[in-house]
Amino acid sequence: MRTMLERLNGAGVALAAPFFVWLAGIAVTLLPLGFYAPAYVYAGKTAVCAALVAALRPWRFVRCGGTWRDVALGVLVGLAVYVLWAWPECVPWDGVTAWYRRWLVMPIGGMPDYAASWCYAWDRSPALAAAKLVGSAFVIAPIEEFFFRGCLMRWLSQRDWQGLPLAAVGRQAFWATAIVFAFEHDRFVAGLLAGLAYGGLAVRTNSLRAPIAAHVTTNLILGLHVLLADAYHFW
Repeated sequence: MRTMLERLNGAGVALAAPFFVWLAGIAVTLLPLGFYAPAYVYAGKTAVCAALVAALRPWRFVRCGGTWRDVALGVLVGLAVYVLWAWPECVPWDGVTAWYRRWLVMPIGGMPDYAASWCYAWDRSPALAAAKLVGSAFVIAPIEEFFFRGCLMRWLSQRDWQGLPLAAVGRQAFWATAIVFAFEHDRFVAGLLAGLAYGGLAVRTNSLRAPIAAHVTTNLILGLHVLLADAYHFW
């Protein structure tokens, strides 16, 4: 098994495979499998993708070093992204929140249905809620950075991309990656701002350390906000 992984484990596979396995898990949740199915699938894909990252070791193919100053910068940016993500739906003006959800959250022009998100409620199942928090903060956040900033952004810059420093990516590739990242999320405007912030950190520091720190911070603080405020619509 190990030999097979090493044979298949080029940069593209290591950086991208965990992300596409995660997407496959999302596809499964679209099936009518019951109220708690999304939560169980989320816990399962969290475990599978964490094991896959450990096996493929994507950090071998993109610079992840840096200083603790880079980590601190990432944490600050991550907190700012959390505010941008949560604020429009936390303001005390119902009209603003309704307009935001109708036009800046998918499906555009319609009101999103958040009923299914309550399958993660802490008072229903603390274990499933904890799995959601851990998966969103410590599994999918690094996986997305390895794929979007570590792989896609460099691949869009040039076809011989594996040795390309993050600081040398092209402007068009930078923006294109942020846009693709945006539409991976239902809150696509907040997703675009997050993609620009994380991508900017990658280019500025020439490493994934800061954007991973930022993304983990955003998802962790947002997850704690969800649990403490019963704001399960963010999940």
